[in-house]
Amino acid sequence: MSTSAHPRLDNLLAALSLNLAEESQAALERASGLTGSATAALLALEEFLGDAHVGRLADVLGLTHSGAVRLVSQLERSGLAERRSGADRRRVEVRLTAAGRRRAAAARAARDKVVRQATGDLSDGDAETLEGLLERLVAARVAVRVERRRAGEAGAWWCRTCDFAACGRPEGRCPAQVAAARVTSGPARG
Repeated sequence: MSTSAHPRLDNLLAALSLNLAEESQAALERASGLTGSATAALLALEEFLGDAHVGRLADVLGLTHSGAVRLVSQLERSGLAERRSGADRRRVEVRLTAAGRRRAAAARAARDKVVRQATGDLSDGDAETLEGLLERLVAARVAVRVERRRAGEAGAWWCRTCDFAACGRPEGRCPAQVAAARVTSGPARG
């Protein structure tokens, strides 16, 4: 068993990440009226998947194809998404309805509120320091995840619930995107 160089830091980070994950998921579920992977699907479809085929949605969420089909059926029954034939007719594409886009926006706002409550009392200097440290941690974890995917492990994409504008992705500042590109020397899929 290896010992940590920073056991208190490790414990605090683990406790904070678990709490933020639990509270964020609960906020997403309350605001969206959905549970589990459906909340991530809503955010991913709104932010970057657009008219994605069901297989791509499955990949992004780390689901089986049949699991993604069931998830899309759930979103359709709720009036949040719709299916349509893809360009090559062999693929079924899914996109959010207007109600789905509104629900996604409400869910993201609820999730963001939870995180703002955690960071709201930081000074500008502390916030800048924490942002820099988190960029490094995200980049390191994404590099590990990309290597695991290369080794054949499946799993959901890192950025499946991200706000791309907030992370700086359009300007090439997203640490997950930069790290994935560095590791793969190709398109980032963090």
